[in-house]
Amino acid sequence: MVMSEEPKKVNPNWDSINELYDKIDVAIVDLSKKNEMNFIEISMALQMINKKIEYEQFKTMFEFNIEGLIDKEKEGQPDGMYR
Repeated sequence: MVMSEEPKKVNPNWDSINELYDKIDVAIVDLSKKNEMNFIEISMALQMINKKIEYEQFKTMFEFNIEGLIDKEKEGQPDGMYR
């Protein structure tokens, strides 16, 4: 019996993550003081950023799936279970 190889684990780049977090944190504090923003306004801005990230993830997955469909058509693979 041949055991399949496990994919190599990819660890997050914590240095980059922490650097981005620090820059976002400083920007939030600076802008909230400058514009006298309350926590609701800050939360709304962060929610908008989260929605943008979700959109970019969806767009990337959609493009990846479309490329997979195009590749299957090029290879002559059936595009459905009953074809």
